[in-house]
Amino acid sequence: MHELSISQSIAKTVLEKASEQKAENILSVEIEIGELTFLNPEQVEFWLEEIFKKTPAKDAKIQIRKIHSQMKCQNCQWQGKINARDDPFYHIYFFTPHCPQCGSSALDIKKGRECLVRRISMTR
Repeated sequence: MHELSISQSIAKTVLEKASEQKAENILSVEIEIGELTFLNPEQVEFWLEEIFKKTPAKDAKIQIRKIHSQMKCQNCQWQGKINARDDPFYHIYFFTPHCPQCGSSALDIKKGRECLVRRISMTR
């Protein structure tokens, strides 16, 4: 259920930026979510729509782009994507990926852990 708290943080950021810009309406919000956050984009979108009701973002189009993982093995220098299953197990226990080439867990995560607001479109 961490989608609710993440959605609340995203909404706070969006609404604060809109207020700073003296926006009357928020037209769209573009978000990037890394697959290694194990956030469900549909749930994030649902919660944002609920939170945005009765705010300048009530009619905002929410666009979520999933960022695939990108890793590099410190041992054999393999680079690539680790397939992280959308399994409830990974929401409960710590996810420890292993290199598909040498089996090492010494991986540098280059992409896939981000959760950020990329763009907010608004009118004044």
